[in-house]
Amino acid sequence: MRLSRLNRLCGCTAAASLLWSTGALLAQNVAAPREQREAAVAQARAGDTKDALATLRALLAKYPQDARLLADTAIVANWAGDDAYVLELYARAETPKDDAGLAEAAARSARNLHRNDNALDLYRSAARLAPERWQPLLGQAMVLTDEGNYPDAAAHMRPLLRDHLDEPDVESGEAYLCSRQGDYACVIDMDQRLMEHRLRESAAIQCDMATALVHVGGETLGEDTCPQTETRDDRFRLEAKGAERVRWIETSTGTWAQKRAEGEEALKLLDRVIAESTAKDDIWKAAEFDRLLALYDLRRLREVIGAYDQLRAQKIDVPTYALASVAGAYLTLRQPRQAEALYKLLVNRAPDNGEAWGGLAYAQMENEQIGASLETVDQAYQDAPARLRAQGLASLPFNEEHVNLGTQVSEMRGNAGMPAQEYARLEPMLAAAPANQSLNRAAAMSYLARGWPQRAMAQERIADSDAQPDSLPVLEDAEVLEAAGKRDPADAILPALLLRDGNSPPIDRYLLDRAIERGWQADAETGYERSSGKFIGTTEHSDGHVYSPLAYNRWRAFVHALGDTGDFTRGSAYRSRTAVGVSYDYERESVWVEAGGDTGTAGTVAAGALGADLNYGDNWTLKIEGDTDNVAEVQLIAELGKVRARSATVDLEWRQNELRDISAGVERLLFSDGNQRTAISGEWDQRVWTSPRVQVTVTPELSSSTNSENENRIYFNPKADFSFGPSTTAHWLTWRRYNRSLTLDFTAYMAPYWQQNYGMGPAVSLAAEQRWKVNKRFSVFGKETWDSQPYDGSNEPYTSLVFGLKWGQQ
Repeated sequence: MRLSRLNRLCGCTAAASLLWSTGALLAQNVAAPREQREAAVAQARAGDTKDALATLRALLAKYPQDARLLADTAIVANWAGDDAYVLELYARAETPKDDAGLAEAAARSARNLHRNDNALDLYRSAARLAPERWQPLLGQAMVLTDEGNYPDAAAHMRPLLRDHLDEPDVESGEAYLCSRQGDYACVIDMDQRLMEHRLRESAAIQCDMATALVHVGGETLGEDTCPQTETRDDRFRLEAKGAERVRWIETSTGTWAQKRAEGEEALKLLDRVIAESTAKDDIWKAAEFDRLLALYDLRRLREVIGAYDQLRAQKIDVPTYALASVAGAYLTLRQPRQAEALYKLLVNRAPDNGEAWGGLAYAQMENEQIGASLETVDQAYQDAPARLRAQGLASLPFNEEHVNLGTQVSEMRGNAGMPAQEYARLEPMLAAAPANQSLNRAAAMSYLARGWPQRAMAQERIADSDAQPDSLPVLEDAEVLEAAGKRDPADAILPALLLRDGNSPPIDRYLLDRAIERGWQADAETGYERSSGKFIGTTEHSDGHVYSPLAYNRWRAFVHALGDTGDFTRGSAYRSRTAVGVSYDYERESVWVEAGGDTGTAGTVAAGALGADLNYGDNWTLKIEGDTDNVAEVQLIAELGKVRARSATVDLEWRQNELRDISAGVERLLFSDGNQRTAISGEWDQRVWTSPRVQVTVTPELSSSTNSENENRIYFNPKADFSFGPSTTAHWLTWRRYNRSLTLDFTAYMAPYWQQNYGMGPAVSLAAEQRWKVNKRFSVFGKETWDSQPYDGSNEPYTSLVFGLKWGQQ
């Protein structure tokens, strides 16, 4: 609750006392004019940090090697709140690393940016450089408190309370730690001490104490303690208190209900400051800017944009830290053009801000500027140093921004439909930092995208082993379990996720996908074929299923209907199936069975079918199917001869990843006229080209069959046949807008076909399919095919047109 104010109090007083001594005797090659530099510093100390920083920036552009100028500029930038610039300056080789005041300023900036590891290292460096100073020890205690490491924070506070209890900053620091621990009696004690020392700030401190009194049951006393009117100075502190609460939400490990309560309280404080302030004065502006952050943290994104529009209408320039929340709100609300414009403004203001570059890349991706988005994030990753340079540290700390951008570089390849490139980018980074949580989780999700749920679960366990217990579980745990078919354990961790994070946008997306996958499902298609040949004729076909929602995370009931009609040179035929069934699906093992009746030209018979998909690890799948009356594999013309067939099929598939897949199968058909057919097939899918919009796959296909009876059948019945040749499919993502897309698939197949007693002939097929994905639940498709296949030595070309839809299915 005291984060911003304490940072400001500890920062400005400590930095002001040391600023004039920073690098007093540093050697320089080219020095800036001393009078200009000192005048700018004096201007900053007088409170005009913005204009002072602009002056120092201009000087630094002319004298980039001036160590004293670098140090002064960094400290003034810290006063002005340009924390990213502070760290950029501190990382320069020319900037002195042997000055405690400068190290403290960099530490405060790192803390403001929530780079806690970096802040701790810098505070420790400051303590080594000036062991007589207590401020670096207090800074370490505050960072540890931010992280929720209360035992270590208390250990750092003990010597401060023993030796410097009368220091107001120490009392404020102890009050902050006590409030985070829920020790409100301690808060009241510290606030009382502060009121004795700082009477001019007593109104703000009294309100802090009032909050503590309310927590211990003293509502009436709390109301009496907090004054109802404040001076300008007190409004400043009320605004600072609201800002503290906003920043606390961002780092708090509490529940979503607690964070929301803190956010609502911050919003009340800021609204109060705004109501009691003169429009456009400094305090009013600060409260308006912090209000944008509070609304964003409360996920009231449309209000963020509305408040930003009002500020813009008043020609008020929103600072970088608040503008980032507005850009994020536009991005989350799926307004990427507006988000892209703001992120471009942010990177112009702060070229070294990796988060802004990352946001720009995501906005470009969602604007379907895929190439530009990848170039943006790649360049930002290359420009971000892998480690933060800090003289005097035993080891250089990793730059978390560099790691985050590297993770984004890989993840955006996956978002662009290139999981192999995502995996290739992640591997070397993970080898360099095997204990990095974000990299391990990114690797788990990459494995998932490549079809390896077992590897994904193992990688996710590694990531969890390095996480703090209070940060678990995470959404990725549920996503991996869901993809592996382990729905029960995925559901078991949802309450903890919702308690801590609430219905955040990522959780909402997960819940929507989960509801679709487990809800009602349906598919249907209807097609028309035309041929003047002997066996195919002119036919119409329809097929469809309706599936119930999952019961007990495993079971579905379904209805299946199928119908065919056709006209041939020998007459007309029809057949249909109506069946009901049930399916079981869990842990990627599925079994289904259906029973019904088949009616056709050959009469009516009872019919049934069953099947199973059995998975072995991430690569192997065994598929088994059987049907007492296989209407799918027996040509419709066979109805004219009252011929039916029973069937059994076994397929074995080895899937290496999304780039390579090999399968082989055998089918046995027992016809009612005594004929017995054995057919074998095999194919190898090999991706040969992958880009964000186009993928090309080549598939060598083999098929062969033998029949116990000769060709003298009403249906096509080669004594033996064989075909081997490639098909090529080009998949083109023509258009996409979030969950809506239009894709086109073009397939060409050409192969020699051999039939016993009839020799060799060409088999050719050309197909084009369009799929319109309307939303996550619903898609429609259309497919046109021209095919020419030898039948008893004579090619019978035919054309077909098929339309279909899917509901609740990918």
